[in-house]
Amino acid sequence: QEQLQSLKSKVTSFFSWCLICLSDMDAGVRETVWRGWGGRADRGDRLALSVSLCPQAFTVLSDLLLVFGPQLPRDGREALAPLVLQPDADLQSQMAAFLMDHVFYDTGGQEELSGTGMSLPCVPGVAAGMSVPPPHTHTVLAEDTERHIVDLDQRRVFLAGFCKLIIYNVLELSAASDIFKHYVKFYSDYGDIIKETLDCTRKMDLQAWARTLLLSLKQLMTELLLQEGPKIRNTKRFQEIQDLARRFSLLFSFHQLQNRRVLLNLHKEGIEFAFQDPSSREMGVPPLNLTFLEVLSEFSPRLLQPDKA
Repeated sequence: QEQLQSLKSKVTSFFSWCLICLSDMDAGVRETVWRGWGGRADRGDRLALSVSLCPQAFTVLSDLLLVFGPQLPRDGREALAPLVLQPDADLQSQMAAFLMDHVFYDTGGQEELSGTGMSLPCVPGVAAGMSVPPPHTHTVLAEDTERHIVDLDQRRVFLAGFCKLIIYNVLELSAASDIFKHYVKFYSDYGDIIKETLDCTRKMDLQAWARTLLLSLKQLMTELLLQEGPKIRNTKRFQEIQDLARRFSLLFSFHQLQNRRVLLNLHKEGIEFAFQDPSSREMGVPPLNLTFLEVLSEFSPRLLQPDKA
């Protein structure tokens, strides 16, 4: 029992330090790092050092929460129950914010590889007329490509770590909405990881899974309305939300009888979201979320004929 308490104290302390490092852009942590360098580093080194703690903290936290998760006291290990780490809503939000900053961001694609301003290599018959690049151009492009691959691999590790926390019930299933809403936009980079997470979480709780899909769409819709206002129907981002809903609807293509109740509840909650603005009635204007019905209509073909009446 004494050893258990000692281990719990160490785990809790280490966990707390990781939480601090996860938000290491905090002024106190940045000041500590800066003083550690004796104030001699230039601004670039100072910032690079301060933000480097955050990715490491995220990786360690993901592993800690998985090892000391709710499955720890099972299979005859009931005595280890005091060691279980319970992530709160604030930690979940911080981890989701980390994914937005370090995983789900636009890397620039081809522009990033040609960011030096030099011409790409001339290929006879394909890029006729382009000038021959300096000898070092190939080396620069190779280094940029290699760096991009390494960065992508690291981002995939971050995402996989977060997904495992959901699959193993460490985080609530609703946390997956922060991943699912990027399914189409980042399909080329993370499509396999997100698809596997979709498949695993569907088997956990079909009703909660469908509600999480809907939550992803509602979050994107709310973000778009806040940024663009009510006139969003013809925007590219609204079309992207519709595309995501269409992709989600394909997940209901089979087992129609099994999905019947789930689809009905999904439509019900989606309609409630579309008409949830009470002030619109008083002002005599359409509800702000009304265009969400067009997103919801992507699921309608999956309804059984009697339910469409």
